[in-house]
Amino acid sequence: MAIVRYSTYPMTNLHQQINRMFEQFDNELFEPNEDLGGGMFRPAVDLKEDADAYTVQVEVPGVPQENLNISMQDNMLVVKGHKEQKQEAGEGQFRRVERSYGSFQRSLSLPRNVDSSRVSANLNDGVLEIRLPKHEDTKPRQIAIGLTTDATQSTLVSQNASQSTLQAASNDIETEPEGHPT
Repeated sequence: MAIVRYSTYPMTNLHQQINRMFEQFDNELFEPNEDLGGGMFRPAVDLKEDADAYTVQVEVPGVPQENLNISMQDNMLVVKGHKEQKQEAGEGQFRRVERSYGSFQRSLSLPRNVDSSRVSANLNDGVLEIRLPKHEDTKPRQIAIGLTTDATQSTLVSQNASQSTLQAASNDIETEPEGHPT
């Protein structure tokens, strides 16, 4: 047989349970969440290709130029950086932080036709733009179709006439009856 504790004030117990439930909910709602702030910063990347070059755009708002490092080796473009969280002095505390901070690295494998000696980069309004020109010999070329001139046409006509004459002569030789003594 189990012993059950009897409380003379059942409403007090219910009140304490409700208070604990709201305290837990309040703490979960307003506690700093590691997934939102302080986690890995991964900037968005766009890659565009045209006839002359590839263009990579990396969104890095709040990252100063001196915190960015771009390198290229074996047709692998690597963009590294660090976005620092600024400490704001004053009263109050953050209840929610959704901006990401920390170090990041983005690597992109590029085709072999990139001319690494002519790569350039610019940072403007929080967007890092890297231009990767293609080698001149790998760019598409337009091939012009030439018109046949009158001199070329007359040469072709005379060559065709000569071939026709030779063909007719060879046919005549084959069709002449051979003389047979009777």
